[in-house]
Amino acid sequence: MSARRLHDHLTTQDSLAQLALHARTIGRVQRAYEKFLPPELANISRVLNVKQGVVVVSAPSGAVANRLRQVLPSVLTTLRESCREVTEVRVKVQAHEGQQLPVSAPRREVSQQARARLAEGNAGLAPDSELRRALQKLIDRS
Repeated sequence: MSARRLHDHLTTQDSLAQLALHARTIGRVQRAYEKFLPPELANISRVLNVKQGVVVVSAPSGAVANRLRQVLPSVLTTLRESCREVTEVRVKVQAHEGQQLPVSAPRREVSQQARARLAEGNAGLAPDSELRRALQKLIDRS
């Protein structure tokens, strides 16, 4: 019994051949999508399906979906140039298993000198000042 390549199996049966072609199309559109999208969005969204020119993209949250909808008009124009079958892009909110949203920016340390200057400036403010409370909170947290 000789070993056959997976490609041979996929192309010998019509239904499997259609599935393989569809998977290649999704992969090609995904690569083009990632190339034209800002990296912070490309890393957390992905192409789910391509059917009759409509690309369905998943976003892990409503906030990411809204951001995608803002940039999609320009992305759609460039996607059409590389993937001619694309006519529309739809965004669907769908949490990705194991995917985490980016965490907030790392905490930055404030030097002792900067803290001392903040404290000096803070001492000159009125005791009930909103700015004084905000500066004190900054000094306490740093």
